[in-house]
Amino acid sequence: MKTEDLKLFLHVVELGSFTAAANALDLPRANVSRRINDLEKELNTQLFHRTTRSLSLTHNGDSYFSKVQKVVELLDDANQAVTYSSREVSGKVKLGLLAETYEFVQCSLFDFHDMYPNVELDLRTVSNGFQEIYQYGLDISFHGGELENSDLIAKPLMPLNHSLLASPDYISNNERIEVLTDLHKHKVMCYRWPSGNVDNLWHFESGQISVSPWLVCNSIGFLRRALIMGRGIGFLPELVAKEELQQGKLIKVLPDHPAVPNQSYLLHPKPQTLNYASRLLIEYLLQRIPQDSLLSQKS
Repeated sequence: MKTEDLKLFLHVVELGSFTAAANALDLPRANVSRRINDLEKELNTQLFHRTTRSLSLTHNGDSYFSKVQKVVELLDDANQAVTYSSREVSGKVKLGLLAETYEFVQCSLFDFHDMYPNVELDLRTVSNGFQEIYQYGLDISFHGGELENSDLIAKPLMPLNHSLLASPDYISNNERIEVLTDLHKHKVMCYRWPSGNVDNLWHFESGQISVSPWLVCNSIGFLRRALIMGRGIGFLPELVAKEELQQGKLIKVLPDHPAVPNQSYLLHPKPQTLNYASRLLIEYLLQRIPQDSLLSQKS
């Protein structure tokens, strides 16, 4: 019985299908199916109930899963303790990044790669980590905003501080904004969440306001550029407009009305299904990203 086949079994359970496990491990689906069948024959028991539409554990499969999780974790820990150095760590990590975070996380990923040069980073653009971590077979994914019901583990990464933003030209050429309700007199642009919901209820420490947008878009990059062009007012994370704020291309509107911060997260399946390189990157990002965020706020 091979350890890799036990890990494959864990992947199939965690991801819910042979296809998802095949995508995650870059294997042919037939290879996954054959290896699980061979494992069942070796154990002389059926691990899964199979139908054309679903896959679920049998009673024996569920009991086996809980025990294998512990065994694989202990075995990995033992191997790591005696064999791994920075140059010996290898493997592929599939990481889902929000398009707006590329520049912010790029340096940290390159620093990680310098420490572990034999690790292959496979980066994908995502909009909803909860869905696409299965769709693309990702090991890790960034996620911003509300959490969804899922078996995935969501670890808080850093707060996402939003602000009302506009270009200096827009502010100088339109009616003054002194209170939140003045926004009703202006062109506002709203972000559409991956769920399809429009982010038109903006929460501030002093209260909330519901706005009627003239433009809705699911790309923060498009909204940011529209703000720079003087097309209206938006409610965006300061992180994605840091450079424009520093250069004066955008300014904060009503800076004395701080927004209620949102949270960003790092999503991943249970650690037992991840290789050592993925677990290392998770721990690294959980330490590095908040540090970079603090430095960014001070600069």
